[in-house]
Amino acid sequence: MSLLLEMRGITKRFPGVVALHDVDFDLAGGEVHVLLGENGAGKSTLIKILAGAYHPDQGEIRLAGRPVRIDSAIAAQRLGIATIYQEFNLVPTLTVAENIFLGRPPRRRRCSSACTSGSAPTRPWPSSSSRSGRWSRSPRR
Repeated sequence: MSLLLEMRGITKRFPGVVALHDVDFDLAGGEVHVLLGENGAGKSTLIKILAGAYHPDQGEIRLAGRPVRIDSAIAAQRLGIATIYQEFNLVPTLTVAENIFLGRPPRRRRCSSACTSGSAPTRPWPSSSSRSGRWSRSPRR
């Protein structure tokens, strides 16, 4: 399986502390990873580097085999990288998916020809003129 993401030799220093030292991380298509460690282990720092919030002092990031420089959250989003931070200020009346995409509706169709054939439920994204800002719900089947 080819690697979608490679992070090699990532190092990040802050005044008085080395948050990450020579960290490698790989991610192949279809994989799910968990970053687990004690407070201060560098989990958030590594993700913030990938998300463009921090810049590594050393190391390289590759997407689909090609080197990339992620200078900002916008650059990360353009590369297809989205970060969902631990956040407790959610909208309780929205679903998990709606909270995840709050303020970031997808840029492409949500489903293939199944939507137009009527075999898949659809949930249109709210328009900017929507009073409630909520998705309309398709009837449950």
